[in-house]
Amino acid sequence: MTIDARKERFELVEVLGHPMLFTGLRVDRSTVPKGLYLYEVRNDDDQCGLPVEIGRWVMVNHWGTLLSATPIELEPNKYNNNAYQSIDPEKDWNYTGEPCTMQTYIDKYLPKKEREKPRER
Repeated sequence: MTIDARKERFELVEVLGHPMLFTGLRVDRSTVPKGLYLYEVRNDDDQCGLPVEIGRWVMVNHWGTLLSATPIELEPNKYNNNAYQSIDPEKDWNYTGEPCTMQTYIDKYLPKKEREKPRER
């Protein structure tokens, strides 16, 4: 099951030094507006609630979804059509505890010219 990004209430987080939206749910990619990048987050193998990897998509240990106005550089996987970046949950991930709607995030962090570009899939 996926949720509609336009209707979800997200949490503002800082990942790799950039403000991003986070939800513990899977987001329907077709509901993400132009200019935003969608990434899925992998939980650690011990299920301790630690975000350890960001990817285009995550099948196992899915922990949540990030929406970002800033693209994240990912390392392509040679075995499938995916790409990942490992993260250190203590250094690369910061909870702000601030609830945020997608529209509020767009108004604050997405330059107007980016909203007019065709959306990447």
